[in-house]
Amino acid sequence: MKPEVELKELLLQKRLKLSTAESCTGGLVAARIVNVPGSSEYFMGSVVAYDNSIKMKVLNVSPETLLKFGAVSEETAKEMVLGVKKLMNTECAISTTGIAGPGGETPEKPVGLTYIGISVGDRVEVFKFIFEDKDPDEVARRNNRRRKAAKKALKLLVQMLKEEK
Repeated sequence: MKPEVELKELLLQKRLKLSTAESCTGGLVAARIVNVPGSSEYFMGSVVAYDNSIKMKVLNVSPETLLKFGAVSEETAKEMVLGVKKLMNTECAISTTGIAGPGGETPEKPVGLTYIGISVGDRVEVFKFIFEDKDPDEVARRNNRRRKAAKKALKLLVQMLKEEK
């Protein structure tokens, strides 16, 4: 079963609302959610905060966090997920921030580095991944990384919802 279909069942069963804050995935998480008929019953919306100014103004990510840790960091992913939850008044949220490539990497932050924030109720977890891709085309590699991150984010939320009593 696709994670977005399983997510629908869990959110409806638990009567929870969901929101997303996306950077590197550029709306792919939200798109997968709304591909499922009936998603309007539990999905409130998404903020695609690609630029840091939007992360700060809309999602309330602190300028100090961005300066000290960068946009692609555990700290930013956490502030993004909490910010969108508050903004949209939801019990559950997903955030994604990463380096899709082909550029943008540093020695400490390689292409494919992605942080996914997941929050259910008062619980907040941030997961770190490096999504590899070997496609010869750089645009395909970029988009494959973005798709992998979106799918993983949904799977992580499903897993966390199953752990909740």
